[in-house]
Amino acid sequence: MSEFGALLQLTAQDGKRDELLRVLGNYVHTLDGEPGTSLFAAAADPNDADLVWVWEEFADSAAVREHFEHDFFRALQLELADLLAEPVAVRPLAPFARRVNPEVPAE
Repeated sequence: MSEFGALLQLTAQDGKRDELLRVLGNYVHTLDGEPGTSLFAAAADPNDADLVWVWEEFADSAAVREHFEHDFFRALQLELADLLAEPVAVRPLAPFARRVNPEVPAE
């Protein structure tokens, strides 16, 4: 189980959440270049048309550093700058349990 994680709250500018979701959907395909990123999940908030939540987990502290230094992450930050209404709210986490049901398709 990963010892390092984060819950991120992203608030899109009015009318830009769909574009934010597209950008994050593209970003998820770059994570093969970050082997220490063990989980990345994003979800649109069903109760707020501007909110997106991201859950990330990392193998260790080195993986967190590599994540922030990766070229794709830096490119993501440039794209997000035009879409977000406010800075990303980050809540560091220490994950301790996770279950993925193999009977339910993940995508």
